[in-house]
Amino acid sequence: MCSVPFCRALSLLVAAFLFGDIVAHNQETERGNHVTDPTPGRNIHADKPNNPNNDEPPIVIFDDSDIDDGVDFCLRSLVGKILTDKPIHSNSLQNTLSGIWCNPKGFRVEEISNKTYQFFFYEEKDAIRVLKGNPCIFRNSWINLKRWERDTKIENLDFSKVPINIQLWGLPAHCKTSKMGRKLGACMGEVTSSGIFEVKERGSFIKLQVVIDCTKPLKPRIHAGSCRDGVFWVEFQYEKLPQFCYSCRLIGHSEEYCVTTEKDEEDKEDNKSSLGPWMRTPHPGRRLVNFIDEAPDNAHQKYHKQTPSLPTEVLSMLSALLVNKEEPPTKIITHSTVENHPLPESMEAIRRTNHLLTQTLL
Repeated sequence: MCSVPFCRALSLLVAAFLFGDIVAHNQETERGNHVTDPTPGRNIHADKPNNPNNDEPPIVIFDDSDIDDGVDFCLRSLVGKILTDKPIHSNSLQNTLSGIWCNPKGFRVEEISNKTYQFFFYEEKDAIRVLKGNPCIFRNSWINLKRWERDTKIENLDFSKVPINIQLWGLPAHCKTSKMGRKLGACMGEVTSSGIFEVKERGSFIKLQVVIDCTKPLKPRIHAGSCRDGVFWVEFQYEKLPQFCYSCRLIGHSEEYCVTTEKDEEDKEDNKSSLGPWMRTPHPGRRLVNFIDEAPDNAHQKYHKQTPSLPTEVLSMLSALLVNKEEPPTKIITHSTVENHPLPESMEAIRRTNHLLTQTLL
């Protein structure tokens, strides 16, 4: 008979052998379930969506032909943000803007994020017309509008830059030029246009279109001058100016909701004395085109109607009439006479020429 230690050693050896067979079987089973592709870095098992062991969601690749209709629809849309601290309701926004924008066909508003919206139009001309009036006023607040662009995420759009018309008052008559306006407007932002306008009750002034940063305080006036003309005040008056704070000069809230520290109290009192409703102006004025440097490049097309050129047929008829000039008939030809008796050849040519001239000039 074998001793007890020998029996124990034999039992452990058998157990180890059986355990090794089980581990090897499991490894072979696992390798059979995960068959790898010869291509490095690619797992064929990942291409099988019905495998219950794969927890990653599938990726669906699409091309432009799948979304052509959606892109075309969004190209006729605008993206805008309401620059205010007030709460905004989408239904109220759509109903109000539909009336302000003359009920454009197929108009719809969709909220993208907090106070950022996308405005859809059925016709391209409505989107262009609305964008020309940017910024729009809604509940005494600005809506800064931009074109939708597929390559730019709406979350990355910068709505802090707003184009606005600014009137410059207080300049002497000899300083009211387009170049002077651009130099003064540069302290506000990027100047896109400058011209001389007039309000009958008040006189002439310089009007600028400036892209301002609405996150910075508004300027009510600046100093301007030269060694020869001295120094004088130039007051800024803003068209379509929304609600702004008379204390901090920022757009988007009123004085009652202004948050400032105690150190700013003295500055607030100084601002109150320099700011007021006079900074808003409801009169856009009338452009004066008798100034050479303020006239736009297409002023002759806009304000002076040009005579269209005459067709070659009309010119040849006029030449024939000058060559074959005849004495005018002494008899008065009435409408009944024309019906019963044909006109002379020269008179018939004159009538055809007059008809062609009339059609050309119309």
